[in-house]
Amino acid sequence: MAQNPIKGVTPFTGIDYVRLVITTDSKPAAQFKAVITSTQDHKVLWQGPIVPTSLNTPGVKQLGVTIKNLKPHLWTPSDPYLYEISVQQISGGKVAGEVKDRLGFRSVTSQNGHIMLNGKPIFLRGIAINPPGRGIPGELEQSREFALDYVKYMKSINVNIIRIPNAENWYNVCDELGMMVFGGNYSGTVDGEKPPVNYDKAVNWYEQKEFAMIVHHPSLMIYAMTNETPFAGAEAPVWEKFLSYAADKLKQWDETRLYIANAGYGYGKAGDICDIHRYWGWYYSSPFTFLHIRYNEDIVPFPKKVPQPITFTECVGNYTGPDGRYNLNPAHKNPSSQLAWTGHEREDLQAHLADEHQTLTFRNASELFRQLRPVNPELSGLFPFTILFYNWDTINKFADMKPKPVTEQVRLSYQPILLSWECWTPHVYAGTAVKTIAHVINDDNEFNDLTNSTLVYQLLDKTKTAVVTDSVKLQPVPYYGSIEKPVDIKLPANLVSGDYTLRGRIVRNGKQVSENYFNFFVADAQFTSGSISTKTNLWVYDPNGKTENSLKKLGIAFNNLSSLQNITTGGTLVIGENAADNNLKQNGPAIKDFVSNGGHVLAMRQDSIHLPNLNALLDTRITNNAIDIDNPVYPVSGIYPRNGYYVNPERPDHPVFAGITRENLKVWSDYTNWNETQKGFPAIYPVTDGFTLQNKDDVGHTTILGNYASGLESIALAEQFSGKGSVLLCGFDLVNRTGLDPVADKLLLNMVNYTSSSTGHDQFQLITAPIIWGEYETEKGIVNDINSGFLVNSTARLTPEFAKKGVTINKEGYQIAGSSSVTFNTRPGLQYVANGRRPFGPYEQTFGGKPSLGSKPAAMGIGKFWCRIPEGQNRCSTVAWNPADEPLELKIKINNLPEITKQIPAGEKITIECPVDATDVSMTYAGDRRLVILETAFKKTDHN
Repeated sequence: MAQNPIKGVTPFTGIDYVRLVITTDSKPAAQFKAVITSTQDHKVLWQGPIVPTSLNTPGVKQLGVTIKNLKPHLWTPSDPYLYEISVQQISGGKVAGEVKDRLGFRSVTSQNGHIMLNGKPIFLRGIAINPPGRGIPGELEQSREFALDYVKYMKSINVNIIRIPNAENWYNVCDELGMMVFGGNYSGTVDGEKPPVNYDKAVNWYEQKEFAMIVHHPSLMIYAMTNETPFAGAEAPVWEKFLSYAADKLKQWDETRLYIANAGYGYGKAGDICDIHRYWGWYYSSPFTFLHIRYNEDIVPFPKKVPQPITFTECVGNYTGPDGRYNLNPAHKNPSSQLAWTGHEREDLQAHLADEHQTLTFRNASELFRQLRPVNPELSGLFPFTILFYNWDTINKFADMKPKPVTEQVRLSYQPILLSWECWTPHVYAGTAVKTIAHVINDDNEFNDLTNSTLVYQLLDKTKTAVVTDSVKLQPVPYYGSIEKPVDIKLPANLVSGDYTLRGRIVRNGKQVSENYFNFFVADAQFTSGSISTKTNLWVYDPNGKTENSLKKLGIAFNNLSSLQNITTGGTLVIGENAADNNLKQNGPAIKDFVSNGGHVLAMRQDSIHLPNLNALLDTRITNNAIDIDNPVYPVSGIYPRNGYYVNPERPDHPVFAGITRENLKVWSDYTNWNETQKGFPAIYPVTDGFTLQNKDDVGHTTILGNYASGLESIALAEQFSGKGSVLLCGFDLVNRTGLDPVADKLLLNMVNYTSSSTGHDQFQLITAPIIWGEYETEKGIVNDINSGFLVNSTARLTPEFAKKGVTINKEGYQIAGSSSVTFNTRPGLQYVANGRRPFGPYEQTFGGKPSLGSKPAAMGIGKFWCRIPEGQNRCSTVAWNPADEPLELKIKINNLPEITKQIPAGEKITIECPVDATDVSMTYAGDRRLVILETAFKKTDHN
């Protein structure tokens, strides 16, 4: 059989032409013929002789020709029409060689800051983490059947573009089903170099190797040239120079796609798209930081010369594992991020809370991108980098992957016609009016206008019974346009306290085309009813009067205190919000005496100007700063933020949290009547003036009741004890919300009641059952992570692949499956879970929350905690584990008793018994950071 002289053909298609690059040993003088045929009805679109010319392609013989003035059926996601091209070489009137390839006609361009498909703007509703290469059994994930099932499912939840590596079966399926693709070189190197020295060699590598196998697929919309190469420092301009050169060259090679030169960090300095990676609502910042995308100056650190589409090809994060809980990868940022969003909640609720926060972050990222397009028209798409499925390396078919709850949010937020609720008052009173805005965004898959439609909405109680029903006619919405419809909802006065759902539907010609939801907490009058439960006098020091007005509205009787010199025992002092003035500072010694003699003080929130004055009456100094959790700057500060959301109640059964759930402490109602047309931010932070201890060791004298942010570094509520009394320190923004947010009102009432009570002020948490370290419900809030230096130890649930690789324990004590802990994205089926705690401190958190021992770490790790035990218990039992391959010593110190040192053999777990001499226990573990404390239990034993 004669050898085929044509080695291959690569089609580059627009909407009315195909440019062919033919790889062949033949000379241009040879005769060639081309035929373009529909794969659906086999009709011939075009056929005839072609006359290619030589191309100056380094290292390969190629010919080129363009067939123009075609009138094809165009490829779109909703109508993925395909053709086949045949290129034949004719010799002596016979076919001497032939190659075929499949193609689709479409154009992908950037115009005026929009991504244009076939001349029409299109919004990219993407997903970044997809197979292949994610741990699914190789034969299965490379199969056409698996790819077909996966892509069909993604289409069913309204995803229109995915990021995948080079895999022919997957690209073929995307071509056929109409799934757009973002592909290419998603790497920090180019042909193994960073950055390349020989520019032309690198460009040739892109053309002939990295992009060559995917270039013929019509589903491919965007090329990635690199991923997260340096944006600052000495390497940054070197990379920028190369990428600018390469992007220009590649655009000449393939003009039919868009280029992201440096995914995440390039800011569009090279290439066609300004692409950004931001993990707001996961490693740092909050799910509401996405509001900053309204203004380019907030997210792009330099003025752009021309409008460019803005995409976030990575965002959201929230990496949950196969059991639904957050993946606690060691030596990484994930464990600190887990604490920010699910806190020290009990183990059986961790997966539920993780699902909720992943869902909220996805909703805010995706819907704000679309809501805010009228303000910033360059917002063009996003690819949440998050885990959508439970199972990966254990599956036998796609159905075994099992979608996570977030996929329902994907379906809603990615609806082509999107109804999206804007509401900044999630906590409301029955009988009030709730202001909402219904955003209707038209990204219809068929590029049609939305006409003759109606918004129908209902407020549903927990039984799904409608307590409010109404509708409003909508004006026409052009394709890629949007409207904002104010909707005021009058709540019936007879609603009982509980959770309610606002459900909206857009109906066109009798058919539902969109739906979405928003959840409220509604409180009745009984929710905040009650009065001061003690007969003690309540004195309020509040020169500005705001706190006094708030207390009056809540029906709290008090005495105005103008002088701080005559405070006597038997009463309670309230220091109003921002009332810690110089007068209070000067009278600090008198207030300290009042506290020491048994008085109790409630210090309301103080900003950074007033907070230092509080230290005049405290034994343990506190501080705060001006770091904003929603500052969009990158990289963000590693310092704890002063404001925040998702407050973690360390002692949820404490009287200050009576009637208040963790859900109630996530986001509070705005009191400024803010909406997205205004600059600034809504006042939705529960905490605006959080603080921290100037000396971490002072945590032994401070009961932290509520904390927040990465690693729970920031304190929202704490009680400091001195002598017979105490000071309750509050960072919550309460007074501004009086009468508006029932949860804020409830918390203020609880704090006043608690501070006024002469009982219940216990400095240390009572421990009556064994502490299983890493199971937060048994720890009962006695460990405050970075303040205690007691780090959660995480171990992997080994998959068969990693069981073969084994576990590595590094010098810092991290137990890593294989060689890298960064597997949450590449191997989402490998889950790390809490398994004990390690004496690790003192340590700090770096950017994003990764623990750091600094440049001069202490020789041994230290972990401390304080607790209270029942009368009569006199022994402490510690179960310690040495996972290392050498014996290690553990030191245990309880109160002022002699320190006990035990050597733990390599690989063994032992139980260590220690005496206890008091009901108040101060306990320190010290030793090699590889040691793990699994359990601590207190008990009563017979001295004999």
